[in-house]
Amino acid sequence: MFVLQHRFYCPTVPCTRETWEVITNSEETARTITAARHELEQGNRKGYDEHKRRLPMVCFMATFAETESKKGTRGTWRKQSSARLNGLVMLDIDHVDNPVAIYESIPQHMFDEVACDTPILLVHVTPSGHGLRIVFGGSVKRGNLTDNQHFMASLLGVSCDEACKDASRGSFVPQAADILYINEKIFDYDNPEFDKTFGDFYRRSCSAASGKSVVSDPVGTGDGAGRSCESDEAAEHETDGGGGEAALTYHGVNLERIVGAWLAQNGTPPVGDRHRSLLRLAGDMRYICDNSPERLLKCVRQAPFVADMESEGGADEVVRVCEDACKRKSYVTFPRRLRAAMSGAGVTESYDSEDRDSVDDGSVHRLYWQRLRPLLRPPYDVAVAGLSDENKIGAVMAAGTMYCTLLSRCTYRHFDGRLHRMNPSTYIIGDPASGKSFADRLDRCIMAAMRYADQPAREAEQRYKAETKERATSAKAQKGAALSQPEGMIRYIPSRTSNAIFYRRQKNAKEVVEGAPIQLHLYTFDSELDSSITAQSGGAWIGKHDLELKAFHNELSGVDYANSDSINELIPIFWNQVITGTPLSLSKKINLRNVNDGLCSRIAVFRMRSDEFRMIARGSETVNHETEERMKVWGYYFESQHGELHIERLVDHVYELCEEAAWVAEASSDRVLDYLRKRAVFYAIWFTVPLIVARKKESGVVTVTDEDLRFATLMYDAVIYWQDKFFGQMLMDSWENAKREFVARRKRMSPAVEAWVSLGEQFTTQQLAEQAKITADAAGMQCVRWLQRGYVERVRKGVYRKTVKDII
Repeated sequence: MFVLQHRFYCPTVPCTRETWEVITNSEETARTITAARHELEQGNRKGYDEHKRRLPMVCFMATFAETESKKGTRGTWRKQSSARLNGLVMLDIDHVDNPVAIYESIPQHMFDEVACDTPILLVHVTPSGHGLRIVFGGSVKRGNLTDNQHFMASLLGVSCDEACKDASRGSFVPQAADILYINEKIFDYDNPEFDKTFGDFYRRSCSAASGKSVVSDPVGTGDGAGRSCESDEAAEHETDGGGGEAALTYHGVNLERIVGAWLAQNGTPPVGDRHRSLLRLAGDMRYICDNSPERLLKCVRQAPFVADMESEGGADEVVRVCEDACKRKSYVTFPRRLRAAMSGAGVTESYDSEDRDSVDDGSVHRLYWQRLRPLLRPPYDVAVAGLSDENKIGAVMAAGTMYCTLLSRCTYRHFDGRLHRMNPSTYIIGDPASGKSFADRLDRCIMAAMRYADQPAREAEQRYKAETKERATSAKAQKGAALSQPEGMIRYIPSRTSNAIFYRRQKNAKEVVEGAPIQLHLYTFDSELDSSITAQSGGAWIGKHDLELKAFHNELSGVDYANSDSINELIPIFWNQVITGTPLSLSKKINLRNVNDGLCSRIAVFRMRSDEFRMIARGSETVNHETEERMKVWGYYFESQHGELHIERLVDHVYELCEEAAWVAEASSDRVLDYLRKRAVFYAIWFTVPLIVARKKESGVVTVTDEDLRFATLMYDAVIYWQDKFFGQMLMDSWENAKREFVARRKRMSPAVEAWVSLGEQFTTQQLAEQAKITADAAGMQCVRWLQRGYVERVRKGVYRKTVKDII
């Protein structure tokens, strides 16, 4: 018998047929699941979880002895130490588009208690609507819970949720409409042999796969290979290969267990795919093997398919793959596939720098500062002055955007062979009072050169407005000469700029550089992203989002309006921005609904190190006037530069970075990395160019040094890291949603199309009629249609030859 738990803080109670029917048929259950699915469809995972947690829970695989809670109340609390295995086994199949189709594909004999030793007793769709739960009677001969789960998953050809190895795991109840099959014997099901064989080991925290040796040596007294029924603590003292060498572990968990979880989730490759799977396995496991080829080799040998490769003469190839994998550049975060495997293997400690950073202990920020410190040179040294070490790389991104904007008259030749401009935009994101105001100081000093250049045109525009207003009220002024609207160049624009003014500014921002007209960059700084979004959400300021997208590649934009102020022509967009804001305001700007429009990979984003629960240092703020003056000097210097920059060595280097990231993305099946790597190369170049041009001030020539290449690598990694941190999961969720939205209809093939495969390269209409079981006239008409589509050619009357291999 399985048990119910009405709320997390309630003890468990036996689940009878009557209580099950009352709960699953309850209108409240149906309403709760409907509301949860609605939140999930809207991309609100938090709202979905809140609704789901209101459902009662079921614990299928165990009942519980009476114990005391933490508050001293006696009851049947859901504790692993008091669990009694009842023999039921639960298999969860997550993230499927059509769970009903999986159910319908299950062979009928698997529901028959006579024909199957692990009969299925319950199948239902999970509350998300995108998962399937199967509960069946376990076989002691088959092994423990995990062995039975893997066996059932292999029969069905699916991957199982490794978290289900926990017999005390609770599951949220389904609604009646989602129960696809139930055998009433489940309510009285009990197999005492299961607890007798595995219960003591399970209550000692053993839940990993045991293997068939468990049957012959259930208490672990022999030397059987299946010793994963021992506790995690004992596993640390196992030997590897019988040679007395300590077993490889990671955070106390045997690497063999992690490799096993990796294989359970990704499948054991068939012959022909083993080399490709070995590349992925080695690329993942190197992160927990200290990038040591020797340690990695021992690790991957835990996979049975690798042992098979070596026994067939491929030992040298396995060694080479491990050596090559450890030579590849490692990223700050672990691959998602590896994190899933470690979670399935029971690694409970914080094993990833990204996880540690999620509680904001500053480890990632410090790591990037350690890499930045030996590379910090003018003009970035003055930009980071006075900031905490953890936030200095954010200042480099903001200052780099400003420096590149002032270098608007410069070009470089990208690895696509075309001349490019520098189009960065940076968002500095942090909690309120986290110190984001440093960007305001950078803007005030560095961009002083642009504001100074704009001043004559702004003054002329203000005079024009004043005179226009006077003409409207003064008869004497109306007799004067007609006023001409000034066409001066103004490039520094606030976020509250109307579309008409924006296009006028962009049209007028044109200069002749080295004999050719060139469009110059506009620039916006806004210290409040939230107000910037509000300003662009209605009225005359509406419609800036498409301009932000087009600015990255300087694409054409324009409007054709009837009013006299409209700029009715197409203009390339050159517009860089530095914006500061909070995580909440960023979520308004980029969210699940628009994350795939490309803006998330077109901006550099930095997360400020939080000072939550800490006091700032006492004392009055001191302004370093020398530092600010040096920033202004750099601003004026960059504003004066023009022409093509010959930085071919830097461009070649970032091409290699992008190529390497493609290899890493393929090896770890990381679609997010593959998506982000392609545009991060531009930022690696753009943020490095100010270093090169600043050095030209003294040497007079443009050179690219080894330090420049290391700096470009650092910026490439940093841009991808924070883009992934903010938008990676959002991108994955949006892609999963798109899969569910666009599902191809399964069409039944016509008899003629089915017959095509069995027909020879040359066939007759009579052969087609026999294979497709259609009349001779119908076969002749079908051949005519194929002839019209170019699928066949006529050899002679009634005889045709195929011109294509497959048809649809």
